[in-house]
Amino acid sequence: MAFLTWLESTGYSEWILVSSVGWPLMLCAHAVGLAIIVGIVFSVDLRLLGLYKTIPYTALDKILAFAWIGFALNLFTGVSLYMTQASTYTESVPFLIKITLIALGTVNLHKMQKTLRSDAESWESAQAVPLVGRQLAISSLVFWTIAVVTGRLIAYL
Repeated sequence: MAFLTWLESTGYSEWILVSSVGWPLMLCAHAVGLAIIVGIVFSVDLRLLGLYKTIPYTALDKILAFAWIGFALNLFTGVSLYMTQASTYTESVPFLIKITLIALGTVNLHKMQKTLRSDAESWESAQAVPLVGRQLAISSLVFWTIAVVTGRLIAYL
């Protein structure tokens, strides 16, 4: 707990909490990062589940590359926001669920991108995406949805 208390007392954490721009800046940037990653990932997931048939599967890997920009932005802003109340967040059940689901979603995203790089071309002529693609899409939708919902619940529970 001493480390968490130290994180909360750093000048950077205090700047985020007490300045007129720190908290709003981090929160807004976090929302933008969330929109980027979840928006892109959901679009790819829906394509793998049969929507947006005009988008070729081979283009999805390139689209997912932009999701990592949102992930990087959220990693930076998320750690920054966490530092301000590290002791409280570490004991928050919604926060712990959110972090777990983000980790699972990130692993899933990496696996999805890897699978698309190796298999997407062969899927173009198939009638439907193979089971592995659909499983990745469904698990992605579940992981990221629960992460977003529990992220919102942190403030209330």
